Amino acid sequence: MKKPDNLPELDGMHILVLDDDPAIQRSLARALRGMGGKVVTAGGLREAGLLLETVPVDVVLADLKLKKGTGLDLLPEFQKRYPDGLFYLITGHGSVDSAVTALKHGVRDYLQKPVDPITLARRLQRDIAARSPSCLEKKLDPYLLFQDPVMGEALADIPRFAALDEPVLICGETGTGKELVAMAIHRISPRSTGPFVAVNCGAIPESMLESELFGHERGAFTGASGLHHGRFEQASVGTLFLDEIGEMPLQFQVRLLRVLEERTIQRLGGEKPLPVDIRIVAATHRDLHEDVEAGLFRRDLFYRLDVLQIQLPPLRQRKQDIILLANHFLRRTLEEMGRQGYPPLFTRQAQSLLSAYSWPGNIRELRNHMTRLAVRLPDDMQEISADFLDATLLAIEARPDCSTRETICIPADATLAEAEKILIDAALKRTNFNRKKAAALLGIGERTLRRKFNEK
Repeated sequence: MKKPDNLPELDGMHILVLDDDPAIQRSLARALRGMGGKVVTAGGLREAGLLLETVPVDVVLADLKLKKGTGLDLLPEFQKRYPDGLFYLITGHGSVDSAVTALKHGVRDYLQKPVDPITLARRLQRDIAARSPSCLEKKLDPYLLFQDPVMGEALADIPRFAALDEPVLICGETGTGKELVAMAIHRISPRSTGPFVAVNCGAIPESMLESELFGHERGAFTGASGLHHGRFEQASVGTLFLDEIGEMPLQFQVRLLRVLEERTIQRLGGEKPLPVDIRIVAATHRDLHEDVEAGLFRRDLFYRLDVLQIQLPPLRQRKQDIILLANHFLRRTLEEMGRQGYPPLFTRQAQSLLSAYSWPGNIRELRNHMTRLAVRLPDDMQEISADFLDATLLAIEARPDCSTRETICIPADATLAEAEKILIDAALKRTNFNRKKAAALLGIGERTLRRKFNEK
């Protein structure tokens, strides 16, 4: 059947459908996805509550009468997590009075069964347009998902910075999403119609750096058989992203500073300067203040780049986002593999395990773990338990932060066997007597732990 030409567009709106009738779940989800919505479904309050914890939700469509409880029971948790979100009740004719009463508690509107998806989508469009800035507008990029206030504070200046044409310096550990932030700045800037060109300054050999950035003329060196436009020219009227700027050779930093000040470049082998119209965004995982003091980075270039700065927090400092991102990467990988339906949810114990890990590789490490997990997931798995997660991703251990570890007292006159016993007991208690985790915490094999435990 041909789709109507006037279907409303939901533009990636994240929608949770709560209904204990699987047929209603499927029909609403299919229709809303067909209009560009990102839909997840739940058959009960517990499942819906887990989804609120683990995926972004802009809109809830909840059946008023469920087999266990009412859809209204989900409202307080939704309002707590997404105060600007939209909550709608789905109701039969006999429960309209109850639905109207619910409007006083923050429900946006009620929808009588059967729900017409096109009418619903148009209502969502209208209500989204009429409301104040919300969680929808926080997603500056499809992959810049967050709900932790720490990340929200770090990204708060992006709209203001994007409107200017001054350089931006993005600082943060490896894997924190610096290039995604640079792309977000470009996409909402006046230069968004121009190209976004990314250069990893640490990945280009020093001998090729000048040619790569500034280009070269034919015959400039052996093998230069034609004109080559460098990255500065390629980024004309757009944004040039200089990643790992701290790795740029010191002698080349002088050339870059001159380009930033004069807004001209000269191709290798060229005779005249060429004007360039670009916006510079740079990123580094290094402490450039320390590099300046150590003579590894030019002070004048640092001050020229550090006009506007964004400091991205490591993943360990934005705990609320770990499960959100884990579900996002897991769902995306399963979709790429052709797996249909919503992925299994992490149990609370599995969520605790993921949240307790320090993620030294940050978002990149989490994404890689979720990719490996997706490959190993059985087709019929409904929930991902802590044991399955721990057995599948051996690198993850529930290690508390140093600041929360208790002190273990070993008497000065204790024998080696007595000291081992104290350490083993402490490790077992800390891991809730999970021998595999306790062995990992002690840095020994599980068989060794079992043998030593039996010797006690």
